Amino acid sequence: MKKTILLLMIGQAVLFAHAASAQGVSRVHEFFPFAGLYAADRFQNSFSAGFRYEFHFDDKLALGASVGFARASQDYYQKVLRVSPEQGSASVVFYNGRLTHAFPIGKVIPYAVFGMGVTKQHSESNFTFTLGLGTKFPIGKRTYVRYEINDHLFSSGQGITAWTNNNLEFALGLSFFLQ
Repeated sequence: MKKTILLLMIGQAVLFAHAASAQGVSRVHEFFPFAGLYAADRFQNSFSAGFRYEFHFDDKLALGASVGFARASQDYYQKVLRVSPEQGSASVVFYNGRLTHAFPIGKVIPYAVFGMGVTKQHSESNFTFTLGLGTKFPIGKRTYVRYEINDHLFSSGQGITAWTNNNLEFALGLSFFLQ
């Protein structure tokens, strides 16, 4: 259900958006495929990959969505202790709606990220807040090299055994604007 709502929001933004609605900004739709590292709390780091979309209202404010894939394995514990502390699949899927606010400094654009979504890890789906920072460096008229560091915060477990996860994500890629 949550995936459907997120996809509907993205579809609506793309369908009803056009360059005139961006208050003079000719670059409105930004696509950011990324690769990087995902450091799941209490697990080994793993390679991550995903895709981000943003609709820019002006030079500073953008609304978008993100989906990413990684692994959260505990191979070290399995080799040493011969047990797996966490049951379920080691696959991690994280997706969210996100708001970015840019602080342009000339052509370089640092920005802050706030997002809400879901992280599916070890057969649990958890409501997630995302806080992050990133920077875009222009390499063409509509192309940027971009990196982000995000913290995906969510609670796991129940009652007195609950804990807060801080899953860190480091993403790097090229972003493209469509007109």
